[in-house]
Amino acid sequence: MFNFGNTLINLLKATEARELIEPAAVAAPEAGSRLQFTIEVDDVDAMCEELRRRGVELLNGPIDRPWGIRTASFRDPGGHIWEIAK
Repeated sequence: MFNFGNTLINLLKATEARELIEPAAVAAPEAGSRLQFTIEVDDVDAMCEELRRRGVELLNGPIDRPWGIRTASFRDPGGHIWEIAK
């Protein structure tokens, strides 16, 4: 769980999610993503190297975006999409 003051964001293990979200269904990671989490880092390229070293496959990046930030993204084991940005 991430606590942002008056907002809590829960990332649930698929095996534990059912009892917390019933009667909604737990979607498979292959069902697609409807959101992206972004974490600001000091150095996107260095973080990408660290992620690769740990066996994380990048979905895209590092790339300079037209709106002036450098990003890269990856999927976590639960299928959630994460972006690192500077």
